[in-house]
Amino acid sequence: MLITSLGRRVPSTQFKKKPMAYPLKTEKIRSLFWMIFVFMAGSAPFFFLLGFFKPRQDYLSWIFLFSAVYGLYLFSIFFYLRTVFSRQNIDKMAEISSIAEEIQAEKLTSLGTMSAGIAHEINNPLGIILGYCGLLLEKTEPESQLYIDLKTIERQGLNCKQVVDNLLTFTRSSGNPEDKADLNEIINKIMTVVGPGLRAQGISLECSYHSGLSPAPGNIQKWQQVILNLINNAKTAMPEGGTLKIWTSSQNNRKTLEIGFQDSGTGIPPQILNRIFEPFFTTKNEGRGIGLGLSITYGIISAYGGTISCRSEIKDAPGRPKGSTFLISVPAA
Repeated sequence: MLITSLGRRVPSTQFKKKPMAYPLKTEKIRSLFWMIFVFMAGSAPFFFLLGFFKPRQDYLSWIFLFSAVYGLYLFSIFFYLRTVFSRQNIDKMAEISSIAEEIQAEKLTSLGTMSAGIAHEINNPLGIILGYCGLLLEKTEPESQLYIDLKTIERQGLNCKQVVDNLLTFTRSSGNPEDKADLNEIINKIMTVVGPGLRAQGISLECSYHSGLSPAPGNIQKWQQVILNLINNAKTAMPEGGTLKIWTSSQNNRKTLEIGFQDSGTGIPPQILNRIFEPFFTTKNEGRGIGLGLSITYGIISAYGGTISCRSEIKDAPGRPKGSTFLISVPAA
């Protein structure tokens, strides 16, 4: 089920007051107000249109009575929602959301600083180990047992180096702020590489690209890392095959870009859904991951002024099939 953006600007005469402290978040909450109101307003006459309630006689009286009751119903739900979505409540909801994001950002910053120190201390002896291992390999016969043992040491050392490089990603800058990337082109190129492997695993691909999509901020390599992380997670969640949907869209008069990834995999249990972006947290089997993929993705998207969210179901439910949906939203470059 695709996630619908709540960021569209909806005209409102109810909220003509001074700006709040979190304009973007309050605008989304206001849009949510009108979405709920329209849904509730349209659900009442829906049953009459289906013919569940039919007038027995005197159609004019029945129509008048229905109009009066429906008008009272609209007034009641509007008054109730206006109370729930009051200016104070909207400001509190936006503030709580911002505080939660700030706490997450502070956690990532602290862990990034710690990771940089650890990576720096590990890199020095690791470089010496790999250097001497390379010298010994040059002096050893390729077919000997010693050569095989040295190659094993080198291979494991390179694995350690990859872990260190992932740790350093937390502290690296996002690159030139003037860099721009064509998301449609990046996804298309990545799919030409990973597509055959996904199909071989029984995963069908459904890609939908928004034509005329504005360029995104950031360099191509960072976006490739983000997209590959999400595709690999979807692949891991569908060991027996499934469907992977990838799409791009434009919102707010092309000012906001959205990228969606939806899989039909095993889903994420609700008790750990709020932890998936934490560093070193992983649900994969031991030896298959260290829990940095989504954390790095979160850091890159945040550096570009965007957000990433996830919805997931661990079993099929009406209107919400099993699987996970990741939605990235970033401002256009």
